Amino acid sequence: MGIKGIALTAATGLIGSALGVVSAAPALADVAPLAATAAIDAPAGVSAALSGSAAVTSTAFNDFPSQGSSYLVLSTGDADQVLPALPDPQAQLSTDRGNDGAPDSSSLTLTIQPAAGIGCLFVDFALGTEEPVHTYTTDSASDTLSIKRSGDATEYAMNAGRGYFSQASWPAKPVPYSVNALDYWHAPGDPTDPVTGSTEEPRLPRLTGLNHVTTRDTARIPLTFAGGAETVTVSVSDVSNGDLDSVAFLDHLRLGASCSSGTGVEPNPAYGGGVIGGIRGVGDELWYDPIPSTSDIERYDDPAVQGNGWRSPSNVPVELRFRWYRTMAGYAHDGDMSHWSAIPDADRQSYVPTSVDAGSVLIVMVTGFVDGRRPETFPSTGTQSTWYVTLPIGNGTFVDGEAPTIVGPSGGHASVGDTLTAQIGHTVPREDTYSWQWFENGVSISGATGQSLTLGAAQAGRTITVTATAKRLNFDPKSWTSAGYGPITLQTWSSTGSPTILDDGTPTYGETLTADPGSGWAPTPDSYSYQWKRDGIVISGATNASYSIKSDDVGGSLTVTVSGVKTGYAAQPRTSEPVSVLGATMIAGTPTITGTPTVDQTLTAVSTGWNPGDATLTYAWYAGDLKLQEDSSRYLVVPAKAAGLPIVVRVTGSRTGYQPLTVASDPTPAVAKGKLTVGTPQVYGAAVVGQTLQAITGAWGPSGVRLSTQWKVGGTPVTGRAGHRESFTIPRSARGKRITFVVTGKLAGYTTVTRSTAPTSKVTR
Repeated sequence: MGIKGIALTAATGLIGSALGVVSAAPALADVAPLAATAAIDAPAGVSAALSGSAAVTSTAFNDFPSQGSSYLVLSTGDADQVLPALPDPQAQLSTDRGNDGAPDSSSLTLTIQPAAGIGCLFVDFALGTEEPVHTYTTDSASDTLSIKRSGDATEYAMNAGRGYFSQASWPAKPVPYSVNALDYWHAPGDPTDPVTGSTEEPRLPRLTGLNHVTTRDTARIPLTFAGGAETVTVSVSDVSNGDLDSVAFLDHLRLGASCSSGTGVEPNPAYGGGVIGGIRGVGDELWYDPIPSTSDIERYDDPAVQGNGWRSPSNVPVELRFRWYRTMAGYAHDGDMSHWSAIPDADRQSYVPTSVDAGSVLIVMVTGFVDGRRPETFPSTGTQSTWYVTLPIGNGTFVDGEAPTIVGPSGGHASVGDTLTAQIGHTVPREDTYSWQWFENGVSISGATGQSLTLGAAQAGRTITVTATAKRLNFDPKSWTSAGYGPITLQTWSSTGSPTILDDGTPTYGETLTADPGSGWAPTPDSYSYQWKRDGIVISGATNASYSIKSDDVGGSLTVTVSGVKTGYAAQPRTSEPVSVLGATMIAGTPTITGTPTVDQTLTAVSTGWNPGDATLTYAWYAGDLKLQEDSSRYLVVPAKAAGLPIVVRVTGSRTGYQPLTVASDPTPAVAKGKLTVGTPQVYGAAVVGQTLQAITGAWGPSGVRLSTQWKVGGTPVTGRAGHRESFTIPRSARGKRITFVVTGKLAGYTTVTRSTAPTSKVTR
């Protein structure tokens, strides 16, 4: 709020520890008219009559008393319960004094005797109700406060609404004081009011069960005395619901010569005009400071010497009334008030922008009142030419909040499978909603964005926190993080079984073994996990309850490790006793290779001496470390890529019940290159300058051989592209020389070969 905000709060004399108490004011029967006239400061010549329920109180509440030390309360219920000596915030007024559901009303009737120089009656008043006014429509009036003069149909209890000031483009339009026809200032805790208090917060709900109270206003009732004494009646009524009470606060009755005449009041130019103070953000309090040169914020009805920045010709203190307006930023300096909207309930010296105001600019119109003089309205306390608006209202900020707390199982220790729940801590202003994110050891848990978290095995051993991010329309989000919870533990088994391997005899190659997890697991597992091992080494993929013995197992021992599986329980593996796998050793002689190790030649593997003799043999052929072929064939056609490398064949024998055996031959000599099939090149044409010779390469093999060609003149190669074509046009420089055509064949793994045609005759003209 700042220094000035604090000063204004102190100046208002509203909520504090030194609160008044309700006078011993019983129901109407014990409130004498004389006491009523004294409570409202009625001057001589004014008498009062009461109907309904009334009480006299000195409790300071909502700008009352406005004069003296006491004021009058009229109620459609029991007036002495409006401001009880021992407030009960949970209590409702709700007193039905008539037939159930029928309207109730109370009234004060004033009789004013004629007197010289008297032409107007002034009375301060406010309307309160316990009805939730914002849940109804303006087309259906509910509670009302009325001030009328006998014989005159004019309603003098009028709220100026948007018409505190009068302009041609938007004339004044006062409205009666009735619930649903008049917007009330929000009570604390109203969801559309983003702060718990402001500089002029009425005492709600600590002192009363009322939901809403209007600002203090002053009625001006003209007196003509044409027929003698004048009668003015102030009444408060439940128009359509007798079960919800309404209240009229009345004080400071006085008489004057005129309701409105003579020179009006004005801001004192000596102070240079007022300003709007505070932070321009949703939920941040704004206030009107009429004399910005001082450290305090002068109260609208400040009786001090300096006053509130306004003056009157008669030096009578001026009271101020306020009306706040909003518009789009583009109209910020537009004096045509048809572009501005009066803000509902914003008729106090301070105002707290709501989400509706976000992005808008605000202005406050200030009206000065002095009994008997013409009210004047200015856009600031300078001159009418001063147009002092706020900057656009930005997002609000949460000024306070509480970190969430994590609630888990009783005892404060949680295990996997338990559910944790975050309990929110409310913010100021109150959040609309929260978003959540759970963390383990400071790292966010994917998908854990609800208010509850069911702990998984991944959270075991971790400390859990949750971050709650408060959100509110047109407010910047703000996050709070809980204290750590944990570490999270896994539950332990109360007992486990002893697994065994089921087998009818000695395990042999190809047989299937089955694991029995054993009895005694507590609690009962949801399932079991298995891991078979050979000689203590994990067998990859062997994770089922059954296992088929492989050739690699022959001669070794097998075990199975079993763990019970249940959510929230730590794995507690148990391993069976080992079983041995027996098998025979296969015998074989050294294989040999027959054939010539040359590219394109066929080699044959000869492998004898196998025991047992019915072993299945496979042959893997290698050129150096390069595998050429592996299958059941003992023949190999030597490929070109084997050229220059020795050939080895590895023969593997396999048979059920035996461990596979692989034996290798001795290497052959290095593979010789193959021989190309060579074509016979030929040249056709006359050896004459200017004639074209045509050449053919002949048939070369095998498939894939690459041929290159070259023409030679007199034994010298012809350069450029012309020297490598299959046709050649004889140049003059070849005259007298012989021409040949040369073909070269190349293929990987084969010896390169070059063939030339016979020379032509000497070239002639």
